[in-house]
Amino acid sequence: MKRQLVLAVLVFIAVAVLGVNVQAQQETETSDTGPYVGGHLGAIIEDLEINGGSLATHKNTGFVIGGVLGYDFGNFRVDGELIFRLNTIDSLGGVSLNPSGLSDEPASETFVSSYMVNGYFDLPTEGPLKPYIGGGIGFATVSIDWVTPAFFFSSVPVADDNDSGLAYQFSAGIGYEIDINPEINPTTIVVTLGYRYFAIEELQMMFASASPINPGSPFTIEYQSHEFHIGARILFH
Repeated sequence: MKRQLVLAVLVFIAVAVLGVNVQAQQETETSDTGPYVGGHLGAIIEDLEINGGSLATHKNTGFVIGGVLGYDFGNFRVDGELIFRLNTIDSLGGVSLNPSGLSDEPASETFVSSYMVNGYFDLPTEGPLKPYIGGGIGFATVSIDWVTPAFFFSSVPVADDNDSGLAYQFSAGIGYEIDINPEINPTTIVVTLGYRYFAIEELQMMFASASPINPGSPFTIEYQSHEFHIGARILFH
């Protein structure tokens, strides 16, 4: 995990250096630089390991929603990002964590909030299509609320805990630029479609005292996700 985090930092630096060098070599009469705001949403294919994979899990596809505020330097851009992720989990170690139909409790949830600083390099092209690559580092908090069905309409807590740690991500995709009012107050809308890998350093949690799985015992979570995003950002020249 530490080596992957170092790799994320190196990717961030490399993208920044590459973007600045390409921008310095380009001579253009119009400016494609300026601040931008944006948002995105997507689907998560989660890879959640409990105690190093010793407890088998069955997870559902989750969703992600986030927003960014940044600055575009031309071919290189930097932004700050706030993202929320939500997954449900059906079973853990052979124990059902889905009380649907047996309890008024919601499905067992894993909620993640992350705060990232990202760097992206937009590959220079002649047309409106702009492929990009990027990476980011930051901080994330994972909160879990897992329950298992009991008799009638009751449920038993399995784990209700949270922990925070360093996070990193890599991304790649393509954007489509749409220029609005190019001569008066020029603005560009960029619609994006991309892939992202997101991970957090190993986290420490605790099973509930009444849990049917290792009651009152600590356990570790390794949170990783493969994600597909659609989004848009507005660049103000």
